[in-house]
Amino acid sequence: MRFGAWKVALRLARRDALRAKGRSALILAMVALPVLGVTGADVVHRSGQLTPAERVERVVGGADALVTALSPGQSVEQAPVAEDGAFAVQPRPGRQPTPEQLKAAGADPAALVTSLLPPGSTLTPARTGPETGASSPEGLVRTLTTEADLGDPVWRGRLDLVKGRAPTAPHELAATQAFLDHAGLSLGSTTTVQGLEGTPYTLTGVVEHPGELGRVELVARPGELLDQLAAAAEPGRPAAERAQSAHPSWLVHLPGGAALDWAKVQLFNAHGYTLTARSVALDPPPYGAVPYFRDSATYRDPAAGNSTRVVVATVTGMALLEVALLAGPAFAVGARRSRRRLALLGAAGGRRTHIGAVVLGGGLVLGLAGAALGVALGTGLVAALRPVIEEVGGARFGHFALPVPDLLAIAGIGLLTALLAAALPAWQAARRSVTAGLTGRDTVRAPNRLVTVLGVALILGGGAIAVYGAGAVRRGLPVVSTYDTRTLTVLGGSVTAELGLLACTPLLVALFGRLAGRLPLGPRLALRDSARNRSRTAPAVAAVMAAVAGAVAIGVYSTSTDAENRRDYRPQAPYGAVQLISHDDGPKAAQLPAEVEKQLTGLGGRADVGQLVYRFCDNCSSTVALKGPADVRGLADLPHVATGDVAVLHNLFDVRDAAAEEALAAGKLLVFDRSLIGADGKAVLLLRGGGGAPLQPGQIPRPDLREVPVDAVLVDDPAAARFAQGLMPTTALTGLGLASAPQGAVWRPATPPDRKAQQRAAAAAVRLDHYAELTVERGYQPKSDAITLALTGFAALVVLGAAGIATGLAAADSRQDQATLAAVGAPPRIRRTMAGLQCALIALLGSVLGAANGFVPAVGLLKSRASGAGSQPALITAPWGELLLVVLVLPVVAGLLAALFTRSRVALGRRLS
Repeated sequence: MRFGAWKVALRLARRDALRAKGRSALILAMVALPVLGVTGADVVHRSGQLTPAERVERVVGGADALVTALSPGQSVEQAPVAEDGAFAVQPRPGRQPTPEQLKAAGADPAALVTSLLPPGSTLTPARTGPETGASSPEGLVRTLTTEADLGDPVWRGRLDLVKGRAPTAPHELAATQAFLDHAGLSLGSTTTVQGLEGTPYTLTGVVEHPGELGRVELVARPGELLDQLAAAAEPGRPAAERAQSAHPSWLVHLPGGAALDWAKVQLFNAHGYTLTARSVALDPPPYGAVPYFRDSATYRDPAAGNSTRVVVATVTGMALLEVALLAGPAFAVGARRSRRRLALLGAAGGRRTHIGAVVLGGGLVLGLAGAALGVALGTGLVAALRPVIEEVGGARFGHFALPVPDLLAIAGIGLLTALLAAALPAWQAARRSVTAGLTGRDTVRAPNRLVTVLGVALILGGGAIAVYGAGAVRRGLPVVSTYDTRTLTVLGGSVTAELGLLACTPLLVALFGRLAGRLPLGPRLALRDSARNRSRTAPAVAAVMAAVAGAVAIGVYSTSTDAENRRDYRPQAPYGAVQLISHDDGPKAAQLPAEVEKQLTGLGGRADVGQLVYRFCDNCSSTVALKGPADVRGLADLPHVATGDVAVLHNLFDVRDAAAEEALAAGKLLVFDRSLIGADGKAVLLLRGGGGAPLQPGQIPRPDLREVPVDAVLVDDPAAARFAQGLMPTTALTGLGLASAPQGAVWRPATPPDRKAQQRAAAAAVRLDHYAELTVERGYQPKSDAITLALTGFAALVVLGAAGIATGLAAADSRQDQATLAAVGAPPRIRRTMAGLQCALIALLGSVLGAANGFVPAVGLLKSRASGAGSQPALITAPWGELLLVVLVLPVVAGLLAALFTRSRVALGRRLS
């Protein structure tokens, strides 16, 4: 075609788009929405990619460099920005230290750094403290600590004050927003730091690390917190020794005209210090001049970088397929409504290519408009929601990026989507005869048998490939991203089977049409109209099927994985049990349980739990275990024997048996696993240690492992065997030469305490014993699956949207038939009935096919994962709630909505014969 012919075709397409505003708006929305989503994701991704200047600013702030004493006295290798990687070089055997290493080993770090920098440089300590606990209204919150003068501009960009004021007086702190959220505090509140409970601190400001918004941290003025914490943790250690054990850092401000280069960085590395300089980060050395890149032991999988590309390509391809399937019927209906005008074009001498160009031109016009609209809205939406996106992403943007090449490519994808959607209607319009177009009598063709046969072959072949891949293909190295040959075979077969179902969709719609003769008037008309106009019904069914198949596949996989995790979960105690874990045997050992009982009411009787140990010398002990083929995977902890009385039997093992209680009172060992007790009724204790002790004259060496048989009573309870191999009464320990190491206490309240009460009790326990831990056994806690929820929501939108679009197009396309029905006396409700049933049919057929097809990849991947060595059998669990929603509820909802929003009466127009 000549360019002039294309100009005419585009002019006609533009006029047709303006004439049919509703249909044009529908196509615009379908093209613009995926473009909007991809544009927003790309702008967010590009805005989050920091330039070298932005990257180094988050490290050095307003300073010129950051120096860290990584390993004074050893050589260091680092990346140009040390925070990207650095390590100390281990000295070779027999090699003498270098002069730089000898100098750094005995020098004061601050003095050494000053001597290596240009004269006149200013050092600002950048001290980072330990992780500790801070008080909250509900108990204790774990937090990081640091010191900084927030009024000094040297910190700007590294640690920013965003709300309130900087601490200016003693006992004042700034905190990150994450700390305030976790602790339930606000500005003006007070908190205490673990180890300094007698000093309340007032929170005066909110700070943030631009690259780590979720950091939980407290910030104090220099000299206000970290030294006090260190002194409280190690009261007998001199301050100089504590300073030497840390890795001090300094922010460096250079005098005017001074600069740092890569040679200066290597000089610092030779002394065991890292140096991140702004000038080096902005003008980095060549790759080959950085020893770190050559000697770094870190390994990066070459295929790992493909993960994002694979996901983006898959999502983009699915969006392209969905839009093409949904927009195609709209172009087909538009071509059918314009068939008389197109036929007049052919009667006036236009060729078939001219007619097809007019329809394809509609795709070009609407595709360009939709792509431009989507790019503009996506960019504007990211700009408007920038603070929210940064908070969710956990980092501030370096800048607001508008990548022109990316945006043009995304707009091109939107245009390509519209052209693909208009291609088939254009080809069909070009094939229509002029006579049929002028008379308005289109012939209904039967489904293409070749396409149907090909679809059946793809279904059978794809299913066979997926089954073969799950069972016969061996695991191997990743081929694409993290996927090996087996996984790719299963996914490839599943996609092939889904394409086969897509090809068979027209035939399935036609078969449903044959059932119409046995139905009442409304359903009969709805089924026949859907079957007769397969060009708009089949793509909508296919779009629903594709979306539902993906959502069901992810749902089956996630639900089955959750069921397997529930099966493999090993509780630490019976459900609802409150456990205090503490190994303290000092004077505070009795205070800990009493403090927990004070904080938590209604705990019931307490059971003091110990662990059977063998003390073979002073301050030397080993854990005692029972000999036998016990399944270690079934235990909640390493094999051991608990010690205690009847209360332990009740609270920890949940065993209430009179015979077991009598045996325990008689000093017998209780064993909960049949394989750990012999036919003679004895169990064998394994005592390790003592074999390597120095020998006295005439002494016979003792073996390092001894076996001691003891009388035991079997309590065959697999549930109790998960918590310990057995229970030894404390009254029998002396005769066996064994001891009990305290492990804490266990309670069995009627109802488990809530998490806030648990937090309060844990804080009280930690105040007495820093290493104490309070847990509540709440059973297996399933993780929320955001991906499954998002895909289910997306599938629901596609089901309702595709069915609604197809129904709306059917109503517009059959307006003449509806007028005929009204003219011959059909009741008004027939139009509502037809619309509702057509919409429900599309949603139901697509959902059923998609649900059936979604099981194929999920089952294949689950069986593939479970076929490895040592793996347990796969559990195939259906997400019944999701299936009920997409297969039954959504079709009914779609039908009711279509019937609700369809007008019962239609305006009668004059018909020309």
